[in-house]
Amino acid sequence: MDRPWQPELYRQFCIREPKMEKYLESTWAKTGQSVLEHTNRLLANLEQILKLGYIRDERKIKLLYAVCEYHDYGKMNSRFQERILTKKKFNEFKEIPHNILSYFFINPSKFELDEFKIIACAVMYHHYHSDITRVVNDSAKLLESILDEMENTGIEPYMKRVNRRHNVYGLIGEKNEELILVKGLLHKCDYSASAGIDCEKRNDFLEAGLASMLDRWQQKNGNSDWKELQKFTHAHQDQNLIITASTGMGKTEAGLLWIGDSKGFFVLPLRTAINAMYDRIANEIIMVEKEERIALLHSDMQSVYLNRQKENEIEGDLMEYCVRSRQMSLPLTICTLDQIFDFVLKYPGYEYKLATLSYSKIVIDEIQMYDPALLAYLIYGVKWIHKMGGKIAVVTATLPPFVRAQLKEALQNDLVEATFLSEDQSRHHLQVIEECLSAMEIIRFCQALEADSDNQADSSILVVVNSIEIAQQLYRELSACDIVEDYHPKLLHSRFIRKDRTEKEREILKDGRTYDDEGNRQEKKCIWISTSIVEASLDIDFDYLFTELMDLMSLFQRLGRCNRKGIKSFKTANCFVFTEKQGQAMKYVDETIYQLSLEELRKVNGHILTEQQKLDMIENALSIEKLQAGKSDYIARYQRAYEYIDDLYAYQKRARDKDMLRNIQSVAIIPGKVYDQEKELIDENFQKSNNRLLTLVERIAAKEMVDQRTVSIAKWKFEACEKISELRSSKYTIPVVECDYDKEIGFDLKKDKKRSEVIGGII
Repeated sequence: MDRPWQPELYRQFCIREPKMEKYLESTWAKTGQSVLEHTNRLLANLEQILKLGYIRDERKIKLLYAVCEYHDYGKMNSRFQERILTKKKFNEFKEIPHNILSYFFINPSKFELDEFKIIACAVMYHHYHSDITRVVNDSAKLLESILDEMENTGIEPYMKRVNRRHNVYGLIGEKNEELILVKGLLHKCDYSASAGIDCEKRNDFLEAGLASMLDRWQQKNGNSDWKELQKFTHAHQDQNLIITASTGMGKTEAGLLWIGDSKGFFVLPLRTAINAMYDRIANEIIMVEKEERIALLHSDMQSVYLNRQKENEIEGDLMEYCVRSRQMSLPLTICTLDQIFDFVLKYPGYEYKLATLSYSKIVIDEIQMYDPALLAYLIYGVKWIHKMGGKIAVVTATLPPFVRAQLKEALQNDLVEATFLSEDQSRHHLQVIEECLSAMEIIRFCQALEADSDNQADSSILVVVNSIEIAQQLYRELSACDIVEDYHPKLLHSRFIRKDRTEKEREILKDGRTYDDEGNRQEKKCIWISTSIVEASLDIDFDYLFTELMDLMSLFQRLGRCNRKGIKSFKTANCFVFTEKQGQAMKYVDETIYQLSLEELRKVNGHILTEQQKLDMIENALSIEKLQAGKSDYIARYQRAYEYIDDLYAYQKRARDKDMLRNIQSVAIIPGKVYDQEKELIDENFQKSNNRLLTLVERIAAKEMVDQRTVSIAKWKFEACEKISELRSSKYTIPVVECDYDKEIGFDLKKDKKRSEVIGGII
C-alpha cells in the first residue's frame, strides 16, 4: 500500500524491544558514539528519505525500519567493545564480524518468512566478508561462545543456533529487487550516519531557478520563451524519454526541466563538458547555497571544488561538500558514466547506488560518444534503473537505430520518443574530398579567404582529425608557414599536461565564441587543430570546419562546432570532409561503419545539409540490417560486453574493477622537461600531499599542484619511454619519463622511440 509520509502511521514499524534500549545505550558503535545513538541516526536518515516521498510502499518501509534497527546489534559483544577502547585490529581467531552476530538478534516472529530472509541478508551482508560461510560453518564454537557471553550479560539473541534453513545469500545471487532496495538504503543511511551528513536534501529550487533564468532572458531580450523541446520535456516529467534534437537547441535546459524538483543526475562522457555544465548551472540557475544543491562526481572532483573555492564560488567546508557529493546526497549531480553506472559490476555494496537511482531521474547526454562496451554497460544499467523505478531521459543529437532499439528494449517500451530540429534546419554546406587532409589544403583555403575581401571577417577555422600524431603534424606544418601566420595556429588534444590543457580549453572557448563581450558577432582570425575531444558539449562556433571522416555520428557532432548558431553564411562550402584514412587511430575504426558512412556522404557532396537529412542519413546508412549484412563488429562487441555483465554473479567483482568502465589503458606521467623546469616545486608539493600533519584540504591542494603537471599516455607509450625517476608514496606512484614535450605540441615519444605498429593515437 502506498501512502504519503505521516509519522503516526509508521510508528508500527519501530520494532525495538524496550529491554534492548539500555544495552544499545551502554555499548559503543565507534569511539564516542553509542550503538543507540548510531542506530537512531540511521532511523532519522531513513525518515528523511520517507519524508521526501522516495519510498511509499508499506512493506518496504517495514523492512527498512528493521534493517536500520538490527544492523549493528552484533557490536554489543565484549570483544568488539574492548577493540573500540584499545584501538586494536580485528582478530579473526577471537572475534566474529559484528554483521554476522547481528543476524542472530533478528526476531523472526515479527516477520513473514520472505521478509525475514530479506532483513537477514541485508544485515548479514551490510559489511561483506568473503568468508561468511566459513565463519558460520568452521567457527561455530567461537560464534556460540560469543553468543553465550552476550546472553550472560542479559542481551538475548533470538536464534542461539545457526539457522541453516534460510539460504539468505541466495537472494544476492538472484538480484532480488526488494533486497537491492532495502540493502542499498541501509548502506545509504549507515554511511550518512557515520559521516554526520544528511542522507538526502530536498530539491525545491530547480524549477524556480529555471523560471528565474527565463525571466532574466525576457528582461534582456523581450520575447524569450522556452523552445518546443524544452516545453515538451517539462510536460513529460513523469515519463521516460528518448529525444533527438539538433545541436544548439538547449538540451541542457530541456534535461533540467524534465528533472524539475526531483532528485536528478546528468550524465556526460567528458570531464571538460561536466565542469562547464556544473559552472553554468551553479552560476546561472542555482546561484545560492550551491554546496547544498548541486554536486560534481568524477575522478577530479576534489581539485575542481578546490579551484572554485579559491575563486569564492564555493563556501563552507570543502571536505564535507566532497563527502556529500560522493554519497549522492545532494539533489542534482553532474557526473561521468563510471561514477554511477559502475553498479552494473555488482561489486559488494553496489546496491547503494542502484537503490538511490531507483527514486531518481537520470539524463543521459551525448550517448553516441560511448564505444560498444561502454554502451553495453550503460544499457544494462538503464534496464535495472527502470526495473527499480527510476526514470531515464536520453537527449542526444544523433542516435543510431541499433542504440535506439537497445534502449527501447531496456525500458520495455515504457517511453515517449520525439524529434526536434532547428527552425532554420540548415547550417552546413558540405564538400566531400576523397583525399588525405593536409596542411596544404588549409593553407590554400586561407589564401583564398585573404583574396576575397567579403569573407575576411569569416576566418575562424576548426580542424578536427582522428589521430593525435596527425594533429601534431598539421600544427607543425601550419606553424612553419608564413601565409597563415596571422591565424596563429593552436593545438588541442589529450596529451598535454593538465595545466596546459586547461589553458588551451579556455582559449578555444574564447576563440570559438559566436558573440563578443558587447554582444556583437565575433570576428577573429584563428586556426585550431584538435581531435575528437571537441565533439561533445563544447559550446564553440567556428566559421569553417576541416575534418576527417570516422563515422557519421562523429562527423555530425563535429559539424555542430561550425556555424553552431546558424547566423553565418554558408552559400559556399563551410565544412570540408576528407575521407582518405591516415593515422594510427583509423586501425581501430569499424570498417563497415566507415564504408557505410562514406557511401552516404557521397550522396550529399556539394549540398547544403538540413538537420532532417542528417537524421535520415544515420537511419539509412547505419540501420541494423546494413550493419549485420556488412558483418560489422560493432554489434558483436556490444553483445559480448552485455553478456559479460549480465553473467556476473553478485560480489564477484570489486569496486576497484570499475576501471574497466572508464576504459583505462593509460598511465599518468610527468614529462622529464616539465619536471626539470619545476623540480623543487613538484617535490615540495608531493611531500606535502603525503604529510599527515597537514589538513586534508592542504594535502588535496598540494596533490592538485602535482597532478597539474601530469599527462595520461597509453601504456605502450609509457613502456617505450625511458623512466628517469619517480615520485613514490604508500598510495600512488608518478613516473617521470624521458620524452618530447612542450606546451605547444604536447607529449610525443623521442624520435628514436617511435614505432610503426601502435595501439594508441586516438584521443
